[in-house]
Formats: sequence, structure tokens, C-alpha cells
Amino acid sequence: MLVTREFYFDSTHHLTKYYGKCERVHGHTYKLEVTLSGKVHENGMLIDFTILKRLVNKHVLEKLDHYDLNEFFENPTAENIIVWIWDQLKDLKSKLMEELNDPNLSEELKKYLNAGDTAHIEGNEFDNELKLHELKLWEGEGKFITYRGES
Repeated sequence: MLVTREFYFDSTHHLTKYYGKCERVHGHTYKLEVTLSGKVHENGMLIDFTILKRLVNKHVLEKLDHYDLNEFFENPTAENIIVWIWDQLKDLKSKLMEELNDPNLSEELKKYLNAGDTAHIEGNEFDNELKLHELKLWEGEGKFITYRGES
């Protein structure tokens, strides 16, 4: 099964290895789709959408939203940005373990993650089944990149 959530962020950039109007500073409202694959848990969900939102906000959006992307990337093309986002999210097991240790995590989400018994994460459910499946990054309307972890 696949679960997808959309996110939005605004950033500026200029392309350093391009000749044309995009070599000048400009901005975009980016749309990011994050798709996970796996088996549905006993609770009827693949992953709680709130957990997915926390992970993407913490590891991606807080670092990119309302920033100049040239501060992070030598040449901030959509292709380079999406590979970086993939690298931030691909190790879901460690990201979920980090969430368990967050003192601000609500009791409901702790129950979902089975806090106190990390077998839910270390066992087959998260470790072997829940995977980052695909990312889509829109750089404005009508133009996007799809990435599935290829090199």
C-alpha cells in the first residue's frame, strides 16, 4: 500500500550552471509529495499522517522553507534538491526512533509508535516494511521531478 502527503515551502534560488533568466535570483512555491510504501498495521494504518508531517517538517521543511537555497546547494536545481530531500528521509527507522525520544511527542503518537516497546519500530513493521517509495517536487505549476532513490 502507498500513503502520500503533500507539503509546501517557499524558497529563493538562482541556478549557477545555467545561462538564461533562471541564473538571476527568483523564488518558487514548491510542492513536495512524499510517498511511503508498506503493510498496513494492526491499527489499520500504514503510518499516522501526523508522524509523517513531523518527520518532513523536522528534516526538510525547517531547513528549506523561506531560505535562499544557494546557501545549501552549489547549484539548486529541482533535481539536486529532490536527491537531498531523499537523503534526509530515506532512513525511516532512525527517524522514527528519534521521534520516540522527543519529549514533546503527544501521548497518542507515543501509543502509535508503541513507546516503551521499540519492537514496533525495530521489528518487521517499520524496519522491513515501511519504506520511502517516491518523492515528487513541483517547482511551480506544471513542472515537477519524480525521484525513487535512483543514483
